[in-house]
Amino acid sequence: MRTFVVCTILIFCCLAIGCGFHWVKVPTGAMQPTIPIDANVVTNEAAYSSGKPIERFDIIIHKAPIDENYKKLGIDENTKFIFRVIGLNGEKVEVKNGEVFINGNLLDEPFEKIPSGDNFKAVVIPDNEYFLLGDNRPESNDSRYWKTISIKRENILGKVVKIF
Repeated sequence: MRTFVVCTILIFCCLAIGCGFHWVKVPTGAMQPTIPIDANVVTNEAAYSSGKPIERFDIIIHKAPIDENYKKLGIDENTKFIFRVIGLNGEKVEVKNGEVFINGNLLDEPFEKIPSGDNFKAVVIPDNEYFLLGDNRPESNDSRYWKTISIKRENILGKVVKIF
């Protein structure tokens, strides 16, 4: 019986990995309180491969645009980041006193976050790109601070499907 259970677990793990599911430990607090420091997440790297659209509020794993500040920290193009999709391509995104506006309308963010009082000038997100924010706004090095303010679709590696 024990051999059966071990074999079943191994088969399940192999299938999960083969189907694009990966387990990732999150070492930073940029997504707190949704994802605590050192929490584990399961990502589905095949989530968007079948034409399923990337939606507002999806939590995604991606490669960030690497600039000199990241390089000084030892971060390279293989480093993966986790943020929440806020702005979709073609939308005008602006942050006023910590509140997010999409196309001039206040965005209702139906999740817990740590607010900031910052401002970010209005920008239009290019085609096939997305504006990302961390849920811990004061501690998140997200789209507000990147030289290129949005992330290209091809740099999105998958969707977070489970947090534990």
